Formats: sequence, C-alpha cells, structure tokens
Amino acid sequence: MKRKYEIAVLSKGSFARTIRIYAPKCADRAIIMHDGQNVFYDSDATFKKSWRALDVLKSLAIKNTAVIGIDSTPSREYDYMPFPSELEEYGIPKTGGGADAYMEYLDTIILPYLDRRFGFKKYAMLGSSAGALATLFFAARKNSAVKAYGLFSTPLFVSGAAFKQFFETAEFDPDALYHVYCGGNEGTGELSDELKALESDLYITDAFTLTQALRKSNVRALHVDIINSATHDEINWRTPERKFFKLFSEM
Repeated sequence: MKRKYEIAVLSKGSFARTIRIYAPKCADRAIIMHDGQNVFYDSDATFKKSWRALDVLKSLAIKNTAVIGIDSTPSREYDYMPFPSELEEYGIPKTGGGADAYMEYLDTIILPYLDRRFGFKKYAMLGSSAGALATLFFAARKNSAVKAYGLFSTPLFVSGAAFKQFFETAEFDPDALYHVYCGGNEGTGELSDELKALESDLYITDAFTLTQALRKSNVRALHVDIINSATHDEINWRTPERKFFKLFSEM
C-alpha cells in the first residue's frame, strides 16, 4: 500500500520521535495527533485499528487541514501522563510523570518545525486515553497557536489526587475550542477485575470533571459527547473524530 504521508524523525537531544505528516498544498492549519502510528492506516496501528484520518478528511471533503501524527514509543505512558499513576492498590505498577519533557518537545521542536516548513496559521491537538492526558496538560500551557483540543476518553482517575490538585490552579484558553468525549462502555480488559468493574463509570465521571474544569476557565466553545455503547478503541473514536475535524476545519 502506498502511504499518503511523509515521515520525518525530529529530535531534541536524546528525545527523538517519528512524525507522520499528511499536508495537502492548500492546508492552512494542522491537527497534531498523538500515537501517530495509529492515525492513518490499520496496518500500521498497534492493535491494527487506526483512526483512518485520511478517510475522515475525504468523506467530509476537508481540504484545508493537515494531519500530523507523532508516534509513541515504549515509554508512552511516561511521556503522556503528567503525574505518576495512583493505582498500586489495584495491582497496576506506578508509571507516568514525564510529560514535561514531551510538552517541551512539542513546543520547541514540533510546532517550530511545522511553522518553518508549512507556515500553518493555526493548530489543533487531539489525543485519546493517555494521549488525552497529554493534550490536556498541553492545553494548560495556553499556547496561542493551538486553537482546538480533542480530549477523548480522558482517564483522570489514573492519577486522581494529582489531577484534583492540578484543576485547582490550572487555567485554559477561553477562546480555544474543546471537544470532550467518552464512551459508556470504556472497559478495556487491561486492568484488574476490581478496577475494570468500575472503569466505565470512572471515564464518564472524569468527562464531567473535565467539563467542569474547562467551564471554570469560561471557555466559549465546549462540546461534550458520550456514546453509551462505545468502547475504548480507535474504531469508536472515529465518530467523535469526524466531529472534531469538521469543527476545526470550519474555525
């Protein structure tokens, strides 16, 4: 299969990531997506289920938007999670807490590179699960170039106490667009039986917690969607992805 994106490897010191770039000539904006290997094609995706971003652009006849996928690595949870996990009582090893370095990489390497190379006028950022935590943490930096944030299936509960404290002082750009989504059946089977039984409710609770935090910053464009039957994977994220792509393309 001929790939319709180009690949670059961008580094900052020892921090290097593979970047997948789909940028039509008429694009004046770009959506940055985490877990880049899962963005375009099923055959590239970790679990052989991708976002199929190019199909979404085509089906919506969107021509002004580029898509930038930043591949994750085995250090994904450490990179994406702003705070160490708090799930040891459920038998989940402690991980996370390295997002500051990833944020600096986005701010000082990714965005300047895209500016120089393509001259995009605005950006969006979209992430799911741990990638949504990274997107949320980046949103709190209030980078003026990023005008929209997609926060899909955001598991605040993995670091519940830390996020509660985070939201006490965090501020978000009131002029940016935010799209909060979760499924009503997010259980993945990857956690302990005790936590798995609670997981779907935890995701829904966290979606409302996140919504309240954004409203505290008086955001003007906030979209919240919960799909009762939806589970935790790219197939289900394609539905809110369509909405987010359309909203951003029309800004």
